[in-house]
Amino acid sequence: MEKKFIKVRSINDILIFTSLTAGGFILTVVLDAIEIHLAAYVLIAIGVLGLCFLKSGYKDVETKEIYFAKEFSFPGNMKTSILSALAFSPEAIDLTQDGKGEVLMLKVYYSKSSGKAYLQLFEFIPHQYEPCSEMYEYEIDKIANLLK
Repeated sequence: MEKKFIKVRSINDILIFTSLTAGGFILTVVLDAIEIHLAAYVLIAIGVLGLCFLKSGYKDVETKEIYFAKEFSFPGNMKTSILSALAFSPEAIDLTQDGKGEVLMLKVYYSKSSGKAYLQLFEFIPHQYEPCSEMYEYEIDKIANLLK
């Protein structure tokens, strides 16, 4: 079965936006200055909007495990070298070329709790990125250089 990931809120997202909202409520109750109330309302608004719209985690549809993602962009002339590295030794991917092109995108989904990582290469074909490799599964220790 093909691996599929959907965007979800991570625990960090929930903690950050709940803290902002709670901090805003505490400021409105404890302190009585108008300027502080305005700042508190801004904190509350940021917390509520962030909790509604922002998602930084990815959930594996099959296992329900939460993963984080990291993306790298490469020039198109690196396609064969990245594809061969993905198949045999992902630690050999040349990260010095990262950011020097937008034709290829390497997406890494990783979970430190499970110790697994999934890698897939995408190629930009006008208006969107299309997969140009299968999804590769590796132990997180094997791709540690990609997560630095």
